Amino acid sequence: MSLISSISSSNINLLGTFISSYSSSSTLSLPSSFYLHQIQHRRCCCALKIGSPESYGPDLLRKPVVSPPSHGDNTVEDDTENLEGENNYERVAERESWVDWEDQILEDTVPLVGFVRMILHSGKYQSGDRLTAEHEKMILERLLPNHPECDNKIGCGVDYITIGLHPQFQDSRCMFIVRKDGELIDFSYWKCIKGFIRKNYPLYAESFILKHFRRRRRYE
Repeated sequence: MSLISSISSSNINLLGTFISSYSSSSTLSLPSSFYLHQIQHRRCCCALKIGSPESYGPDLLRKPVVSPPSHGDNTVEDDTENLEGENNYERVAERESWVDWEDQILEDTVPLVGFVRMILHSGKYQSGDRLTAEHEKMILERLLPNHPECDNKIGCGVDYITIGLHPQFQDSRCMFIVRKDGELIDFSYWKCIKGFIRKNYPLYAESFILKHFRRRRRYE
């Protein structure tokens, strides 16, 4: 019994020593585990703070810049430029082919009107004077053939062209055909101008005449 007691007491002492040593080692290891946990917590906090939006600089929050296309991507641009060039060319060609018929008619008739007015009102010719050969040729070739009653006016033929007062309107001067038989026949140069327009510009003549020849002369 004494042996058992001594063994038991020694075992108890050894067990107490083991427990004591385990307890002390456990107690000493607690700070190490605690500090490890604190370090891991701090690392986690640091990682969260570094990755937070507040830590970004202003440059990092800007809209990304898209780099321009390389020279190999110019096919669409080239096609667009070619299309614009073709459209511009067509517009220019259309403008060049467009004819302002009113301007064209005025360009052809204004010189004739000016020529006749020079003969009638410049004082170069007095009543009964015969026109010069040059002026007479101009009247016979460019003006008189456009009169709507040209053949009736010429009759047996033209001897010459002269200037005189209109038989119905004595304050107006006009041109006369002196026929080969000596008869004088007056004719309106405005009717000749209208006939010229109708003959050369049939599609635009009436609208042009309505616009520019209203109440032109009383004896037309």
